[in-house]
Amino acid sequence: MKNIKYILLFLTVLTITSCYKEDPIVPVSTEGADRFSFPQGNSPHDNVVNDVFTKFGVKIIYKDFRNEDFNLSWTAAAVGKEGYDIPEAEQSEATRFIANHIFGFLHPDITKRVLPPYFYVADSIFQMSSLAGGLLVSKQAQTYIYNGLDFWAFCWNGCQPWQDMMGNVTYLAITGKPSTPFEKFYRRGVMLKEIFKKAADLGNIGVPEDFSSGLDFTTAIKYATGTENDPNYFKKRGFPGQMISNTNFNITNLTSITRTSPSQVFTDYIHLCMRYTADSIEVLYPKAKYPIIHQKYPIAIEYIKGKFGIDLVEIATKPTE
Repeated sequence: MKNIKYILLFLTVLTITSCYKEDPIVPVSTEGADRFSFPQGNSPHDNVVNDVFTKFGVKIIYKDFRNEDFNLSWTAAAVGKEGYDIPEAEQSEATRFIANHIFGFLHPDITKRVLPPYFYVADSIFQMSSLAGGLLVSKQAQTYIYNGLDFWAFCWNGCQPWQDMMGNVTYLAITGKPSTPFEKFYRRGVMLKEIFKKAADLGNIGVPEDFSSGLDFTTAIKYATGTENDPNYFKKRGFPGQMISNTNFNITNLTSITRTSPSQVFTDYIHLCMRYTADSIEVLYPKAKYPIIHQKYPIAIEYIKGKFGIDLVEIATKPTE
């Protein structure tokens, strides 16, 4: 009889437990979540950045920075950065530049898993470090930051006064805000090519079928000055060169066949197409000498435009405003 009572008690508890519903699990916010009010104002340019957030899920932040905001990083050594807000008189120009010249050439299918929640546009950003046993403080201006914990950063002006521990006041300047057509073209290109590169690495941008046809990824290549007429010179083999640095928009020689692959070479062609228009291609890569490059150059343009609606030729064209 006692055993029967225990069994009935067990069944009752089991029934109650099975009917019980736990409260829904609420994700814990990350350290960087909601650090800023957004939008940061009610000006017309705040509507522009809010449109970017609606489409891409990325918040363009241009003011109310604390130095701590620049020191959140995946790397352990992310300390000593300081940054400054965009001056009020330039906030509209700076935010619209990011919205139009960066996000205006992107598609959500490209940026997913690529861009973090925040995209800082700061007046200037510096990395501070101590010299001579901490007696002096040095500042190094930074234009781009890609390794933030939940942000990428872009420097708009880059000129701020600072005072070292000896009382000396110095003015540090970098490139200044992008004003001329070439400066706008170049500064947007530096960041766009990083976004496209990461998107290709993550598989957001695939390789067109048969794009690698006719390319040899095994035989060693030549790249040194004086080897331009060698059949294994990298351009003759159909390799346009590569953008190596994440702080410039320049194409350098392919120095080893091991540095490329079917996926990498398509990324290289995307970079080529966003860097040079057809007339420049003919000057730098004459069709008579490098026919393979002229064969594949339009394929990359047509593929990106057809799949994402993005015109790489427009990126390669100097803006008029």
